[in-house]
Amino acid sequence: MTDSYTDPSPVHRGPRVGTVVWGTILLLLGLCVLGVGAGLTVDLQAALIALLALAGVGLLVKALLTRSD
Repeated sequence: MTDSYTDPSPVHRGPRVGTVVWGTILLLLGLCVLGVGAGLTVDLQAALIALLALAGVGLLVKALLTRSD
């Protein structure tokens, strides 16, 4: 008896939006840590507000670009 089911090859769709946003957050946090280590002064509250705003805007833009009408 033969099995007629064929396994379709996976389609490469690129990285997920959440992965890109989290990667960007971690990159910016790492740069901030390097800056503090180099002697720069960083306003932590303003930096976190900007980071969250950037992540939110990135998610909104992606959602608006991929929405189907």
